Amino acid sequence: MGDRMRGRKALIWGGGTGLGYACAEAFVAEGAVVFLAGRRPEPLRVACGALAGAGFDPGDITVEADVARVTRAAADFMGGLDTLLLSSGTSSKGSIFDAKVADVRHVLETNVTSVFLATHHAAPLLVASGDGSVIAIASVTGVAGMRERVAYCASKAAVIGMVRAMALDFAGLGVRVNAISPSLVMTDLARTMIGREKYPEAVLASRRAQHPMGRLGEPADIGRTAVYLASKDSAWMTGQNLVVDGGFTAI
Repeated sequence: MGDRMRGRKALIWGGGTGLGYACAEAFVAEGAVVFLAGRRPEPLRVACGALAGAGFDPGDITVEADVARVTRAAADFMGGLDTLLLSSGTSSKGSIFDAKVADVRHVLETNVTSVFLATHHAAPLLVASGDGSVIAIASVTGVAGMRERVAYCASKAAVIGMVRAMALDFAGLGVRVNAISPSLVMTDLARTMIGREKYPEAVLASRRAQHPMGRLGEPADIGRTAVYLASKDSAWMTGQNLVVDGGFTAI
């Protein structure tokens, strides 16, 4: 238990599960108050019950009316808003030869437009706080490509570019904007997806071998990075993309 985020007020989209929940846990452990948002009420309710002082409100981050409502609810619950973490997202499998246009549009809407909507509606509150931080969860696939993930790679590269542009828009207004780009992190969803493979142990060993540090990521690895970006520890950092990948992109 620390106090690096004592007094901070964080809205976390996608906070009910996976990396969003890991960041929420890390924030609360460092003294922050958190408000969770996402499409599914039940995971949010369960997560909120496990986090001291947390609130939640279901909403679809791709629907502007939902984003506006949830942002107001978060600010009302916490008495303001100074930290925005964006962990909602989706993926699809498909190459340039066989990807469906509808799938590409869905991935871009969910992963890119959502970042704009959530930050746009939180912007006045973040500026008013005088010490705002926006953190977008991107991916190593936004830096290094991946076969048969044309839509996902494009969306995460776009998030990194948007983070840089927003950082400049906010520069001088007391709000910093940064991204985290993880490699494969062993969330419950990742375990489920690998478990569906014909030879899951072989797939897991192959993916682990891609990382020079000899292991895959754990959700807490991303939570600790998010605390760094939300706290005073990174007070002179904006427009950056922190790659947290066990050495994957160093090869």
